[in-house]
Order: sequence, then C-alpha cells, then structure tokens
Amino acid sequence: MIRKSAKVDGTGPQNPVAEDELLVLGARACHRVVGTFRSNSYRLVSLNARTLEPIEAVWQYEDHDQSVTGIDFFDTNPSTPLLVTSGKQRLVLSRSNIIGNFPALCALRNDQKLHAWGWGENGGNLPPRLACLRDIREVASSMAAFAVRRAKGNVLAWGSAGNPSSCVPEEIAKRTDIVALYGGAYAFAALLSTGNLVTWGLKETGGDLPDRIARLSDIVHVQGSEFAFAAIRKNGHVVTWGHPDYGGALPDDIGKMSGVVQLASSGFAYALRRDDGSVAVWGRIAPMPERIAGLRDIVNIQGNAGAFAVRQASGQVDGWGDFTWDTPPAPITEYRDIVHFSPTSDGFVVLRANGQVDAWGAGAAANVPDTIKALTDVVGISTNHEAAVALRSNGEAVAWGDPEAGGDSSNVAPLLQNVRAVYGGTRTFVALREDARVVAWGDAHKGGTGEQKALYRRIAYSRKVAP
Repeated sequence: MIRKSAKVDGTGPQNPVAEDELLVLGARACHRVVGTFRSNSYRLVSLNARTLEPIEAVWQYEDHDQSVTGIDFFDTNPSTPLLVTSGKQRLVLSRSNIIGNFPALCALRNDQKLHAWGWGENGGNLPPRLACLRDIREVASSMAAFAVRRAKGNVLAWGSAGNPSSCVPEEIAKRTDIVALYGGAYAFAALLSTGNLVTWGLKETGGDLPDRIARLSDIVHVQGSEFAFAAIRKNGHVVTWGHPDYGGALPDDIGKMSGVVQLASSGFAYALRRDDGSVAVWGRIAPMPERIAGLRDIVNIQGNAGAFAVRQASGQVDGWGDFTWDTPPAPITEYRDIVHFSPTSDGFVVLRANGQVDAWGAGAAANVPDTIKALTDVVGISTNHEAAVALRSNGEAVAWGDPEAGGDSSNVAPLLQNVRAVYGGTRTFVALREDARVVAWGDAHKGGTGEQKALYRRIAYSRKVAP
C-alpha cells in the first residue's frame, strides 16, 4: 500500500505541515505530439501532506459547474485552472505549463508569459514578438514547432522553418474565436467557439481541412497523430482527415459508431473508446485480439509507436501490436490493481494501487530496475521516448531507461526533491518543484540542461486559496 516512506538516501527534508493540509501531485495534461506517441491521459492524486496517504478531494475546473470527488483525477481540460478541495484546504492547480516538442521545451509562466529553451531553430528560441506577450492561455506543440492561444482568442506559432505548422496563415491569424489547440506532427488544428475547426501546416498530414469537416459545427475534441487527425463530434461520432495510410481514412463501420469518449493513436493507426467500455481500431496495425474486442469495461486506451494498450475497470491491462512484446506478459496480466499507465516508444509503464511500478515492451524503459520495482510509494508516472520517471509520495522523482534520454538523473538527483509534477519531452524530463524551481535533464541539445534559473519563482504548480 502507499504509505509515508523513509528517505532512501537521506535527502529531501520533509517540511512540517498541518495535519489536514492537502497535497496534490501529478502533471497536468497537454495536447501535444512528441515523436511517435501521444500521451494524453494524466493522473493527479490528492494526499494528506503529513501522512502521505491518499485522501478524498473535490476536483473542479475553474470554468465548470460540475465536480468530481475522489482520491485521483484524470485531467482532460489542461488549459483551465483546476480547483482541488479537501476539508478546509483548497488549491488551484495552474493550467498546463510545461510543454515539449521533438527538440525543444516551452514553459508558461505565472504571469502568462512564455519561456522556451532547447534546440533554438526548432522552437527553443522565442521570437521577440512573442516574448513580450502576457496573455497566453494555452501552449501546444507539433514535431518541431509550438503554437499558443491568447486570451483574446487568436493564435501564433514559431519553430522550424521546415515544418509548415510553425507559420499561421493570415486568415487564421486574424481570428479571435479560437478556444483550443491540438498538435499533429506537421500540422495544428484549432477549435473555434462555434464548434468548427481550422487547420494549418503540411497539407497531406492534416493541414488541409476537407470541406466535409470544415462544415461541421459540433466538434468537441481532436487527436493528432503522425500524419493525420481524428475528432469527436458532440453526437459521439468520429471524423478523420489526413494521410489515409496513417489513420486519416475512416472505415464506414467505425464512422457509424456513436458514444465515442476517447481517441488514441499509434504510429499508423487510431483507436477509440466508447461509453459502453468497448474499443475499436483502424489503420495499419495487427487486428485487435478477440479477448480485447469483447471487453465492455475499458476505461482508458493509449498508443505507442506501433501498439495499443487498454486498462479495464477491474484494474487489469492488456495490449496488442505487430510484435510479441506488445502483449503484456505475466505477472503484469495478473495484476488487478493498475490505476494508470503511460507509453514509451515501444512499451508501456504501469502504476499499481499499492504504489509499485512495472513495465513491458521493448526499449530500455521496459526494464524497471529492482531498486525502483521495490518502491511502494509511487503515485505518478511520466514517460518519454525511451525513459520513465516515478514520482514518489514524498516528492522524490526517480528515473530509469535510456541514460541519454533522461533515464539517468544522477546529475540532478539532489534537486529532484519536493517535486509536484514531472513532464516528458522527447528525450528530456522537466520537474516542477513545490518551491517554484524547474529542473530539466536528459538530452542537453533538447533542453535537458539542469535547473532553469530563468524560471525560478516565475512558474508554480499550484497556489492556496480560501475555501
């Protein structure tokens, strides 16, 4: 079970806290594309800050009337501040504020200004015209570009000159009714207040929106992939566009399905989850096994470079793809307490209710070191291409996987204490601490350059407010 853990190495002092003080851990989600996978499901947890045990909290988006009560929460509206209340304690979690593209990273500061670093020509150098802005509400990424939405509803972009998503067409730049952004590898989609979409970027990868979709005024969510896009309509149906060999061509039988509540993508395919707990898949991938096709209790589906995995309400996981390692082995198939999972390029990392982690697939992150497998107080997991990070309830972040992609955090280990969230780039990780310090590690060319002194006390995970 998750419990207050002893410090393994004697670091990370615990600050005295009130007995009823609320502690929230976990990364806000973001609509992003990083290489060949899109991790769009992020789990937040609420703990008693003294005992580090899970406690119930009320979770409510700032602009929503409805709330959810529980010890955890899956973030689906990352660009909106999130209110978390337990007893007399209330926190407001900042909107998603660390975003990565393939070679760079971008942060959204408390004052709604931007800070970028990493590979300069691919988004790491912030143009002067954007550096002066103080009204950014959302940041999204494509493979080598970033796009931002301002408070007045217009968008701007920057990044690689070779990636057409970095340049917003004049007719879209003039708009002031954009309410959400979604990235594909070489294109962006923007949702309008009317429920319509506009897109820009490489035409054959989704940058050219077909008239049949441009006419729709009931889009509620978009999922980008390598070379295509899929969108959920208000009536629960799905539409797609982009390269037909990468999921852009929707089979007729799937187009007739209703009740769609989630989309996921892999390198050459898409999958959907319906409100009856079933899933369907289309594109270039091995056929879905009958044991998965027959399930009616699936609560989450995720894709990596060439496979999909599902989590059931029972706490079990399963998966399939083109290779034998895409199917989880025992003992993972025997677990009945998995609360979250996250993809790497060729594998998946799982988090159990007892605070332990495990993984399957190919690549370095699929082999969890014994020292990390022995932990029983992990409350959050983050992944990138070839590495993973476990966030412990005591605020310590520990990494494994490809050393050059962030799997070796030894050079910043003393700083990975009192961490509230860990965000993954492609070959980097970024930790946001309770004291508003930001620590990045991994590939230095892509932003893994240690503590970001320029962000000190300029970016926060949350703030306390009166209940």
